[in-house]
Amino acid sequence: MATILYLYAQPYRAGSDHARRTVQMLSLLKACGHAVDVLTLSGGDVWPEGLVRQRYLTSRVPFVKTLPFYGRGFRRFWAGVVMFFAALRLAFRERYDAVHCSDRAIRTGGFLSWLFRKPFIFEWHATHSGHDLVKWLSRRSRRFRRSINMIFSDFPYPSSRFRQIGVYGRIAILPLLPSPTIEPQSLPAVRMYSETQNFRLVAFSATEDLQDFSPLCHVLPTLLERYPLHLSLIGATPKAMERLRRQLQAQLGDLALRVALRPALYCTDEVLRATREADLVYLSAVPGPLPPPLLIDLMAARKALLVIQCPAFQTLLSPTNATLVPYDAQAIGNAIVHHLQRPLLCAEHAQAAYDTIHTERNARVVVEEVRRCYELALKEMSV
Repeated sequence: MATILYLYAQPYRAGSDHARRTVQMLSLLKACGHAVDVLTLSGGDVWPEGLVRQRYLTSRVPFVKTLPFYGRGFRRFWAGVVMFFAALRLAFRERYDAVHCSDRAIRTGGFLSWLFRKPFIFEWHATHSGHDLVKWLSRRSRRFRRSINMIFSDFPYPSSRFRQIGVYGRIAILPLLPSPTIEPQSLPAVRMYSETQNFRLVAFSATEDLQDFSPLCHVLPTLLERYPLHLSLIGATPKAMERLRRQLQAQLGDLALRVALRPALYCTDEVLRATREADLVYLSAVPGPLPPPLLIDLMAARKALLVIQCPAFQTLLSPTNATLVPYDAQAIGNAIVHHLQRPLLCAEHAQAAYDTIHTERNARVVVEEVRRCYELALKEMSV
């Protein structure tokens, strides 16, 4: 078992995807049997209990609660200075076997690793930072690249790119796992009289202005007139939701009573409560190649999915476990009617999605990968 100093140069924001990645990493390290001390900026949310041996906070940074995860500026510079001296003081006081840092703490972690001759391990959150790891490493010195013992990345870069800069074999792709608090929900009910029984559809927007709901809203009048459809639209700001509410009232009249609107949800528990009674969940397309946390959690919760075709969804979804449609009003409408007319389809897809996520994102497999990577990094420094 190794004792690890984990540097998190951010204020902890419990509802963010960035924090979720960090909590997952800490959970994996704990499952591997390592003892972790976390040093983080003060002023954030409360960290989950039981993940780490000890949590240390830096001194205060002005206006830290609104500090962006990435970018430059005086606050970011000051936060880096505060983190550096706090980490240096802690490393002199305690004995650690490795230094593990989340992206913005890489410079501090690299210096501590060099000073104390400890393994240098860091995480690279490409999906949040928007930066290319290979390009970033290529601009670093050869000495810095040789000092790296292991990189955990959330983005599957081609291995050929790492061979060119000499870090191949020292990088591991760490996929996002379902939230550990998720329990599979009951399968959607089999409606024996499918076209006359209530059908609950929950739709999530991926844009702030709700424009990605336009094709769905276009077919709503026909669907609501012909079928007992009840719809919940979730996403965006209260202002955007109010604008959509007025639009639907003018478009649907009394039928608008069967459409509920809610602001965006950021907590997994809130998402599960919102979809608990849903027969079908609709997801708008998202940018990038990686499946978002929302998709992963819904699959783990055993929900039937109707999604807009995009690379982020097609990595985990196929016609065997979900319904994928183009961004087209008629295609979306036809897909909803197809689910209404097939009593077993939602239950079949929900179970298949659940089976897929627990095959493709198996926590035990990921734990073993992290354990192997750490053993390799520790062994390399001991030679």
